[in-house]
Amino acid sequence: MKIQKHKRTRVRSIVQTVFFLWVVAVVLLSEAVENGYDIPFIAESVSLHAICPFGGVVTLYNLIKDGIMVKKIHDSAVVLAGLGVVLAVFFGPVFCGWICPFGTFQEWVGRLGKKLFKRRYNTFVPKKLDVVLRYLRYVVLAWVLVMTALSLTLVFEPYDPYYALFSILRNEVSVSGLIILGIVVLLTLFVERPFCKYACPYGAFLGIFNKFRIFRIRRAEQTCIHCSACDRACPMNIEVSSKHVVSSHQCISCMQCTSEQACPVAETVVTGFSQKRRPIRPRTIGLLAIGILAAGILLSVALGWWKTTSSKVPARISEGEFAGYSNPADIRGSYTYNDISEAFPVSSAILVQAFGAADGSEQVKSLEERYLSVIPEGTELGTDSVRLFVALYTGLPYETEEGTLLPQSAIVVLKAEGKTTDPRFAVLQDHAVSLSDTPVAVPTVRDEETTGTFTVTGKSTFKELLDAGYAKEDLEALVGPIPSTAAVVKTIVESKGLSFSEIKAAISALPLHR
Repeated sequence: MKIQKHKRTRVRSIVQTVFFLWVVAVVLLSEAVENGYDIPFIAESVSLHAICPFGGVVTLYNLIKDGIMVKKIHDSAVVLAGLGVVLAVFFGPVFCGWICPFGTFQEWVGRLGKKLFKRRYNTFVPKKLDVVLRYLRYVVLAWVLVMTALSLTLVFEPYDPYYALFSILRNEVSVSGLIILGIVVLLTLFVERPFCKYACPYGAFLGIFNKFRIFRIRRAEQTCIHCSACDRACPMNIEVSSKHVVSSHQCISCMQCTSEQACPVAETVVTGFSQKRRPIRPRTIGLLAIGILAAGILLSVALGWWKTTSSKVPARISEGEFAGYSNPADIRGSYTYNDISEAFPVSSAILVQAFGAADGSEQVKSLEERYLSVIPEGTELGTDSVRLFVALYTGLPYETEEGTLLPQSAIVVLKAEGKTTDPRFAVLQDHAVSLSDTPVAVPTVRDEETTGTFTVTGKSTFKELLDAGYAKEDLEALVGPIPSTAAVVKTIVESKGLSFSEIKAAISALPLHR
C-alpha cells in the first residue's frame, strides 16, 4: 500500500474566487447603472435575486400553479435552479462546495478560526446537539417555501445573510439581515460553514440529492488505514472513515476528503459511478460542473430564456372563467403605466389620471415614495394598489394584500367609469387617501434659510441630506447621533424603532441652510 504525498490543488479555490468576484461585479455594475453612470458597454441593472438559484426554487410552486413568479424573481433564477438540480443529480451539491459565494465567504473567515484554535476548530458543538441542529435548515426550507408561496414575496430576504453581505455594497441592508450576518461571521470563527450546516434552505434542498446522486464519494475498505484524515478534512464534520458511500444530506461535494486531497492512500476515497469503475478526479468534477453551468446559461441565452429583468408581460391566469387573461397579480413595480395598458384593457391615460403620474412612462414603484408620508402605519399605497385598481377596472380576479389603499384620484376615476360594483369598493372609498390629507406644517424660516426641497427616499443617505443643505444638528435632533454620513437614512431610522414615513415628513419640513 503506497502512502502518497499531496500536491495542493488550487482549482477549487480559483473557481470559488471567480464566482465571488463575479457576484461583486454584478452588484457594483447594477448600482452604477441605477445611479445613471455611463458604462462603456451595454449593461442592465441585475438584482442579486436574478443570479441566485434558490429564487427559482421558491417560485416554482406559483409558476406551475398560476404561471406567475414571486416578486423580484426573474427567468434567470429559474434557469439557474434547473442547472443546480442537474449538477446535483450528477455530482451532489457541487454548487455549495464550488460555486456559492456565501459558502466561499464563510471558508475565508474560517481560516482565521483555524489559526486561532488549530485542531480544536470545528469541534466545539457537542455531537448530540450537532445532530439535532443539522435538521434545522429543513425547518427553514419548509417555512420559506410555504410562506413564499402564500405571500408571493421573498419572505427570507430580510433575514438572508448572503443577501445582506452583498447588499452592503448598495447601502440597502436590512437590520435583521445585518444582525444575522454578524452572528454567522462570529460563529464561523468556531464552526466551519455554520450557515451551510444549520440554516441554509438551498443547501438543505440540494442535500437531498446526495441520497441518489449518480457519481458518489466512496471509500474502499480494503485499502483504508483508518487514519481519519478524511474526517478531519470534511468541513461538514461527516465521518467519512465509517462509511462505504457518503450519502449524508450534509455533504457539499467539495471533494476535500478524497485521496487527491486528504486521504494518504491512493484510490481509497474517490468519486465515481461505482467502486469498480475508474474514479473521477475532483478537479475534473469541478471543471465539468462549471462547463455544464456555463453551457446551460449560454443555451438559455440563445433560446431567450435568460432574463435578469422583468419582461413587462404579466403571466396569464391559468384556470377558471378568466383563463388566458393577463393576471393583475403579476404587475411589477418596474412596469410603467404604458406597459400595463398594453397587457390589460385599460388605457394609459386612465392609469395616469388615477394615480397622478406625470405620464405613461412613469414606473409604478414611484407611487410608494410619493404617498409614504401620508398613509397610516401598517398600510400600503404602491404597486399592489395598481394591481387592485386594474382588477376593479377590468373585472379580473385579484386578492389584494392586507392594508392596501387606493388614492382618492383612483376612486374618482372608478366612479366616473362606472366601475363600482366590486364589494370592496365601499371600504376602499372610505379609506382612500390624498396627498393633501396630511399637510406638513412648515416651520418659521429665518432670512438666511429656505425650506427644504430635497426629496427624501428609501435610498437617501445622510451625506445627500447634508449636501442638500440640511443642518447636521437638525437631523440628529430627529434621529439621534449619525453613525456615518454614508449610512442610509431609512436603515438607521428603522433600526431605532422609528417610523420612516414620520421622520421623512419631518425632514421635509426642515429648513435648508444656504
